Amino acid sequence: MNGDVRSMNPYNKSLDFAEIDMSEIKEQSDSLQEMTIPERRDRPVQGASLSVQELTRERRFVKQAKEWAEREGEPSLYVPFMSYWPTFEQMNEEQQGWFFYWRSEMRQGRHPFTDLSYIFVYLYELIHGVGWKEPEQGYELLIELWDAYQSMFPKMNSYMVDWICDFVLVHKLNLPLMDIVMRSSSAKSGELFDLELKRTLENEPSELSLEQILTLSDYDLQRSKFYMSGGRALMEAYVPKVVVLVDSYLRKTTGKNLVDTFYKGNGKTIERYLFRSAVYDTELYGRTLPLRIYQLRKCPPLRYYMTQLIRCTENKLRELHHFKGRLRGISLMKETWILIERFLEKEYTEATKPAGPVISIDPERLATLQKDSEEVRSMLTVEDELIVEEIQQEWIPAIESMADGVKEIEPRAERWGNDSLEVGPSAEISPQSMELSLNSVTDVSLLQTDLIVQQAELAQGDDTNQVDLNPNIVWDTSSLDEDWLLFTEQLGQAHLEALYALKEASDSVNDIAEKYGMMPALLLDEINELAMETIGDLVVDGESIAVDYIDHFALLGRNGRGGVE
Repeated sequence: MNGDVRSMNPYNKSLDFAEIDMSEIKEQSDSLQEMTIPERRDRPVQGASLSVQELTRERRFVKQAKEWAEREGEPSLYVPFMSYWPTFEQMNEEQQGWFFYWRSEMRQGRHPFTDLSYIFVYLYELIHGVGWKEPEQGYELLIELWDAYQSMFPKMNSYMVDWICDFVLVHKLNLPLMDIVMRSSSAKSGELFDLELKRTLENEPSELSLEQILTLSDYDLQRSKFYMSGGRALMEAYVPKVVVLVDSYLRKTTGKNLVDTFYKGNGKTIERYLFRSAVYDTELYGRTLPLRIYQLRKCPPLRYYMTQLIRCTENKLRELHHFKGRLRGISLMKETWILIERFLEKEYTEATKPAGPVISIDPERLATLQKDSEEVRSMLTVEDELIVEEIQQEWIPAIESMADGVKEIEPRAERWGNDSLEVGPSAEISPQSMELSLNSVTDVSLLQTDLIVQQAELAQGDDTNQVDLNPNIVWDTSSLDEDWLLFTEQLGQAHLEALYALKEASDSVNDIAEKYGMMPALLLDEINELAMETIGDLVVDGESIAVDYIDHFALLGRNGRGGVE
């Protein structure tokens, strides 16, 4: 059998398993598993002399990085470099030459192509304070490096999020971290997100996005028909504003913000490992950092309230956007409900208001026109007194004859706000009281025309007031319960006419709203507000009566001869 083994072995050596030391393999395996978090060594005694070989890999790196902190790189050719935990020790002379040239370019704000391993060595330097004097400067360099190479190396994101956040925490920089956390999908579900969510909601709720707010809700907004049918942009724009509005309202009325109102826990303290998976000397900032975490995403009262805010906002946006269908089962205090609806009506109306024309004024052209105007004015006023005399002789008789017509309609004109109209023989015309122009004849003709039109309009108005074009709408409420009776008692004639139009599926709601000087949406909104205050639900769904309540309007009709038709 030994002969067979020798024939299979290309090196013509028999295999003896006793020569293999299994304990050595186990030690190598254990060391590989612990590579991500280097073991913490005891701090060396001051004054003791240690050789380079006695230092850990992390300390050797820091020592070399500080020695070469000011080293400038000469122009060099790019040399590939790949290492799992890259340090200067893994580089040959050509690779070191390229690294220091590339680092010099980085410090000048230029970002040449390079390998990811070179980038990590530069990152390790920044973590250990090499290349900057103030922590804020180090933070800016980290962000610059990330922005420059993240598209080229997407795998950087998971490392950069943790390391930059650790950098901010250990240096106690007063910088928001939410934008950084949102760059990594793994960080958005971790402790850093919880930390930033509480800080932002307490201090700067206006900085929260819809995506961040939805982590506090049980409502699956992305499955909403309104959201999928074009309402996404509206929800992203208005939901954060509503959260800020309600938070401000709570602060003003109760002295508490959203977090204080609904979260009653004390949080928990965790130990966060610093600069995980980096070549990092734990003697610099320590191995871990204690953090107090408040898990707002696991607070049922807060989640329920945020869900109601989001659904209420969507309902009002559906109405303003003329989207059919409403969400039901929304539970909010009356004051909060009205606050949200009034706010959205104002914001949405302002946002959809058509912009006026853009007027651009040319200063040189304006100066030229002013100069020309002054020249014409001086020409027209040379013989001002003579012109006035001619106009008096020619037009005063005509004005006197029109004055008689004015006296006849004066009582009616008072109702139209024409108290300031003064035309008659007593009117004085002088150079000081009027300026004559080439259009004087036209002005007098227009005045006469206006008087005739006013007479016609007044006469027409008198005839119209004598005709009842819209008989009253009445509602037989004898079969309705107490809540519905309370609802009907608060309805005005405009509300009844609008409800009758919706019941008959007619298109006259716009005419009714115009008749009473209201917007159609606001008229229907008032009806729903009264319904919410009395029966606790909406009776108008889009542009029709809600199906659940159509039977309640069976006896709503026009007041015919002594009864409901």
